[in-house]
This record gives sequence, structure tokens and C-alpha cells, in this order.
Amino acid sequence: MKASITLLITLLLIGSAHAAQTRKKPRPRAPQKPAETRPAGPRIVGSQVLLVTKNGDRINGVILDLTAYSVRIRANNLESVHALDTIASMSFGTATPPVQRPEQPPIRAEFSRDSNRALEAIQTMVTQTNAGTNYTDYGRQLTGLRRDIDQFIGLYSSSENALETRIVALLAGAVTDYNWARTVWNLKLGRNSDGTVNESEVTDLLALYPDLREDSSTGGKLSGDKVIAGLWRKAAAKADRARALIAQPRSD
Repeated sequence: MKASITLLITLLLIGSAHAAQTRKKPRPRAPQKPAETRPAGPRIVGSQVLLVTKNGDRINGVILDLTAYSVRIRANNLESVHALDTIASMSFGTATPPVQRPEQPPIRAEFSRDSNRALEAIQTMVTQTNAGTNYTDYGRQLTGLRRDIDQFIGLYSSSENALETRIVALLAGAVTDYNWARTVWNLKLGRNSDGTVNESEVTDLLALYPDLREDSSTGGKLSGDKVIAGLWRKAAAKADRARALIAQPRSD
């Protein structure tokens, strides 16, 4: 009896030791890594930017909005929107202050009056082309526009005011765009019956506006309608820039 009790106690002790050995010890927790903090990217909206357009204009201002198609900025207390395909370069940052140009005298009151009249003539053309016009009506509209703008250019082409000269150049450039549109219209109605224009016939135009080839080229030919529409947009954009310059304070 005593031997049985001893054997039973021994078995219980062995079982307890084995259970203790097989019990898993708790693993120490790995220290948690602090969440990585990535440096915030540069804030585009609200930053200083220098735009250089394909026409050579330099516009220094603050970005108000930036999309995949355009950028809206404020410069000299005026807001303007610029299509990205018209911009040659964009430089960000305020580390280097913009070069201070000599202050230009404001435009004269009589120039402002006459230039607004010229702009009204261009705006009429913009409205008519946006609404749709035919070949005959466009020729008549262009004749009237050239008469009004040529008169304005004759009055102010010799101005010594740099701002006035810039406005004159913009309005003259808008008329040139409308003249080119008429030329392309003639070509697309001429030898080609499919509404296209050979690139070789408008090499001077493509040298001035290479983006027109990208937008309308089809195997050595250009879509006449697309080229005309592109030229009308360029003329309207020049009128908008001239209008913004005219809106600046003037001398009375």
C-alpha cells in the first residue's frame, strides 16, 4: 500500500514537470516602430510662379489654380487663365525675387478709348465665329475688321509708350490670325476636295504656330477646319491679353 502511494506521487510529480516544460513562454512583444512621417510636398496653389509663354511673354504672379489643362494666376492684381499648351516654361519659388523692371507709364485716356473700340470690333468677330459663319460672311466680316484695326494701328503704331505698343501688336496679331484663317479656308476649298491643306502650303504658319500641326496633322496634311478653329482661338486669346493691359490704370 505504501509502495503504491509512493508510485502515485512520483507519477504526479513527473506529469507536473512535463506540463511545465511544454507550457510556452510568452514571447516578448516587438517594439512598435513609430509611424513614418513623410515630408509634405510643395504647395503649388499660393506659390510664386514665373510663366514664359511660347510667344515670349513673361508673367510673374501667384498660382490660384492648376489643372491638367490650364493654370490660373494673379499678377499685378489681375487674374488670368493660361492653357498649358501655350506655356514654354514654368518656374516656381520665391527664393529669387523677380527682376524689377522700370515702371512703365500708363496708357493715355485717348488710347484707352480708341483701343476699346478696336477691341469691340474683334469681339464682334469672336462672337460671329463662335456662333458659326460661312465662307462668304466671313470674308465680309474680315474686311470690316481689317478696316477698323488698320485705322487704329495707323493712329498709334508710332507710340513711344511701351504698353501702348504692346497692345497695338496684340490687336494687329489677332487680325493676322484671322487673315491666316481666311487663307487656310481658301486652300481647303481649292485643290483638295477632302477639306485638308498640304503642310507645304502653310510652312510660314506652322513655323509661327507649330502646335497647329500637332492638333490637326494627318499624314502630311492638315485638317482645314481644325487649323481655322485654332487660329480663331489664338486671335481671341490675344484680344483677352490686350483687354487685360487696357484695364490697367491710365493717365488722364
